[in-house]
Amino acid sequence: MRMLAQRFLSKEEQQRVAGTVAEMERCTTGEIVPMVVSASHSYPEAALIGAAWLSVPTALIAALTTGSLLWWHDRLLWLFLAFLLLLFPLARLLMRLPCLLRLFISERRAEEEVERAALNRFYGERLHATKDATGVLIYISVLERRVWILGDRGINERIGPHVWQGLIDTLIAGIREGRAGETLCATIEKVGVMLHIHFPPATDDRNELDNLLIAGEDGVLAHRGPTAEESPLA
Repeated sequence: MRMLAQRFLSKEEQQRVAGTVAEMERCTTGEIVPMVVSASHSYPEAALIGAAWLSVPTALIAALTTGSLLWWHDRLLWLFLAFLLLLFPLARLLMRLPCLLRLFISERRAEEEVERAALNRFYGERLHATKDATGVLIYISVLERRVWILGDRGINERIGPHVWQGLIDTLIAGIREGRAGETLCATIEKVGVMLHIHFPPATDDRNELDNLLIAGEDGVLAHRGPTAEESPLA
């Protein structure tokens, strides 16, 4: 499941996204950080529920069938338990597949976990610590198929939540249509235009944050694009 983020964008798309961020940040003092993670939570209860749903009916059918064939009607309970022990680990393994795990995650739980994880990442990656409080996080959680956009206090004083929601809806629609890289670049451009209007570039502006963050197989964020160590932007 941890590979979901790495597979979300091709290498070429990653380069294009990072390049789009760099281009838009030349027009503003704002900082745009797209971030792609495989999942916002491990959802252990969903795996257990899914395993139960897969194992219990299968074990029951297998026990009834075997008991009937072998005339072991008085041993159905033991047959059921035996098949359950055999199938439960298999079903648990199947739940590692994102397409199956997603079926047992409620919409409300997914929304809450994505929002919580986006907030944690916002502060964990220090988007709140830019010079002019102009950091914007575009957070994509692949397993839950959700997007969250967070702006720092300086931006939110001028840009309302309905604007972010419009961008979120458009980005999700593009991802569902198989245009993840293209739509993400278009979203970054729209954010950049808004930031340019409210926060035009300054002569001493520096790129303070990474241009793209992608969670690796171990869950650690891999950095793409320049960091704050660079010289001031031209």
